Amino acid sequence: MVERLLILLALSGSIALGWLLLRRLLAQRLQLLATQRPFTALVPSGRPAVVAFTLPSCVECRTRQTPALTRLQQQLGAAAQITTLRADDHGDLVAQLGIMTVPATVVLDAAGVVRALNHGFTDEVRLLGQLAPYAPER
Repeated sequence: MVERLLILLALSGSIALGWLLLRRLLAQRLQLLATQRPFTALVPSGRPAVVAFTLPSCVECRTRQTPALTRLQQQLGAAAQITTLRADDHGDLVAQLGIMTVPATVVLDAAGVVRALNHGFTDEVRLLGQLAPYAPER
């Protein structure tokens, strides 16, 4: 019985350590992207933006992410820009960001600096929270 408990604790510790290492890697990638500004040619600066990556075959993109982005745009109006890009048309950018699945969203501040990177579906509440520090007062 004690052996099983020790195995369970070791396995839990390994999973937790792996999770922490992944989070650290993602944070370092975000810091690197802040210095590179990879969206300058695609998204005009001057206001915060959300860039969504999608593919025509992505059902979740059409059924969940696009409606969430529409609701976000309705809430923010002209205070932020929402842009959708096909992942297969921007392979170098997708690789640079480390995106391995769609939908994926990127939050930019008004200067075009990457501030958040979301893998998978992200609802408008979370995106609004990620944009809040960079959006002008309405």
